[in-house]
Amino acid sequence: SSYKANPAIDHPNDATKLQHISWLISEGYGDKITIAHDICTNHRLVRYGGHGYFYILKHIVPLMRDRGFSEEAINKILVDNPASALTFVPPA
Repeated sequence: SSYKANPAIDHPNDATKLQHISWLISEGYGDKITIAHDICTNHRLVRYGGHGYFYILKHIVPLMRDRGFSEEAINKILVDNPASALTFVPPA
């Protein structure tokens, strides 16, 4: 798919993104990976035909399992890594 504001910018599909993530894990970067999406306009909501807030859990996680991602890797990407990235430790 492409970015509508600039059709010269191509976006990889979900399968391609997961291939890249799988490679990053194989290279030892599994503890650095997080995934996210945003909903910034109404047309992204399910009510208006968009993917909605549950897209990652409903579509990406099953695709990750189909592609051989371990439950440990999925949990790390969706829970542990974001928790680590968002943890603020004040300087001593």
